[in-house]
Amino acid sequence: MTINNANLRYLEASIHSASPEELIIKVYDALLLFARQALDAMETRPTDIQARHDLLRRAQRACALLMGSLRLDLDSDIPGNLFRIYEFWHHQLVAANMQGDPQKVRELLPMIAGMRETWVEAIRRYRSEGAESTQLGALVG
Repeated sequence: MTINNANLRYLEASIHSASPEELIIKVYDALLLFARQALDAMETRPTDIQARHDLLRRAQRACALLMGSLRLDLDSDIPGNLFRIYEFWHHQLVAANMQGDPQKVRELLPMIAGMRETWVEAIRRYRSEGAESTQLGALVG
């Protein structure tokens, strides 16, 4: 896939203008994209080891970004639990790459997609509650 200058500028602008929570969704989108592309390559071109490797490495980097985005210093079990989930995904992607096993990727896709949708819903609720609080503050203040 070739990215022209206009597409690259649009991508850069969308990343720079995105909120932290929108960036998480973009990382999930990248993870899903690369995992799906890797699965397709593994199923349709099983001898193309380089394509599989490159795509799975990109998916692994997306997992690493998700792990790095967590605030492990918070007094909550949630970041640590998410870290373990992302770590498991990363491990499975590495194993799929080393073993050439498309089933490992296939099993991850619903988990990743489900977690992405959970994040989308959490952000939507957070924003709607924040908007209600702001509206309430305007009414009371």
